[in-house]
Amino acid sequence: MVVAALLLWPALLLAQGECMDPVSRGLPRILFNDDGDDLKSPAYGLPDLWVPAGERPLIRPVRTVGDCLGYRLEPLAGTPVKGLAYCGNFGVPVWDLPPARLTALGGDPLLPVIQFWRRNGRAFFFSMRMNDYHHSWSNGAHLWDDFRRAHRHWFLKPPSDHDWQTRFLPWIEGRGPQPKFEAESLAYDYALPEVRAHFLQQFREACQRYDLDGAELDWLRYPSLFRAGEVKTAALTAFVGEAHAILDAAAKRRGHPLRLVTRVPDSPDKARAVGLDVEAWLKAGWLDAVIAGHGGTFSANELEPWVALAHRHQVPVYGVLDRMEFRRKAFVRYGSPETLRAAVATLWQKGADGLYFFNYYLPGEYPLIREFADRTLLAQLAKEYFLDANHGTAFNGTVSNGPLPVGMKAGATTSLSLFLADDPARAKEARLELVWQGQGAFEPPTVSINGHACAGLKLERVQTNIILSSASPGLAKALKCGANEFTFKARSAATLTSLSVHIVP
Repeated sequence: MVVAALLLWPALLLAQGECMDPVSRGLPRILFNDDGDDLKSPAYGLPDLWVPAGERPLIRPVRTVGDCLGYRLEPLAGTPVKGLAYCGNFGVPVWDLPPARLTALGGDPLLPVIQFWRRNGRAFFFSMRMNDYHHSWSNGAHLWDDFRRAHRHWFLKPPSDHDWQTRFLPWIEGRGPQPKFEAESLAYDYALPEVRAHFLQQFREACQRYDLDGAELDWLRYPSLFRAGEVKTAALTAFVGEAHAILDAAAKRRGHPLRLVTRVPDSPDKARAVGLDVEAWLKAGWLDAVIAGHGGTFSANELEPWVALAHRHQVPVYGVLDRMEFRRKAFVRYGSPETLRAAVATLWQKGADGLYFFNYYLPGEYPLIREFADRTLLAQLAKEYFLDANHGTAFNGTVSNGPLPVGMKAGATTSLSLFLADDPARAKEARLELVWQGQGAFEPPTVSINGHACAGLKLERVQTNIILSSASPGLAKALKCGANEFTFKARSAATLTSLSVHIVP
């Protein structure tokens, strides 16, 4: 932790168990990640893709400071969010953005953002994307700047000179199609001292340029850091130690503490597999908070191991909610207020000390943040809990996987677990929905929940889906707060594609 030796650590006893209070460590209870597109997009004349479904993306010119602040940040300032983790390095550091379209913001476009956000006690964190490779999907000029082109030999799998000239340059310059390659191959190789030195220098410059409250090392943009079989954990541990020293020196220079937080994979084991030994960083006292996971899993969320590890070192943990439709592969209603409330309630129940929002950029949805932040209010609102899908090796294997879809043969018995943060026995309503795909005649399976038979299932066919549902009084009695075991004995071959529980407290 940075300048944290001066602080003593009280534990705050919350309704669901003993938690660390981030406020006691000089941290906000809620951190919101801004990807920097409110500066990057107008700087390059790009359309803003973060618009509600059905709306046409627009190019948002910045003629005044208000044009920059008014879209995302001013509405956000009216919510309980007190911490902004602003992405100031998305491959190009924010201070190197083309200035022609940002003249209204002065010599450094990030300064007005920092000055606005730090009013009224709000905290500003400079967020570093440690290995962003959006350039693998786009040939935009903002992604393929001169530096990236000149240092292509730093990539995990650099193109040969022949491929660069004949396949990559034509694509980058708009003269040819995109060549085929693995997206991860164009990430930087952290085994190279030059790569680590490059990112440390950008981190150092950010700390010199700006009066910050802290900094975030975001290892999940993206977690492909080394070539297969060449993970150098010690090199990354040394890197984080140097980043801590840079931030500590800035804290002494500024005369106030600066906090170091880091966003890491879904579990400690998944973090170690890609070279991130967070336990070593905690033992060294370098971290003020752990931001745990992509936020792209729900029932498969592995927050508890992070909580246990970080709390042993008196460090709080932020649970993550990613607004992207990553979960829609598993559950068609993901993104509704009910599903988002369930996701956040699960984070709180599993021991999160604070909340971290990623890709949550539609100001029309900001009012939900007030519900998420107020645990008493959240407990009173309807939620829908659901099982995650199996995403395979998404994000270099750092995303936790759910079980769906699950194929069942006739006569087979299968058990699945779904975590509920509500107490169904106290709810006004509890409803179970199971969605199946089957060929030929379908005979409903027998279903039990925590050892209790589930009777009175209603069958409905909607297109190719076979939906079994129940809202019987016995359902609420069978369910419980925490992990619930659903056991199925198939009577005919079918595939379970969705399982959800809707709770109205």
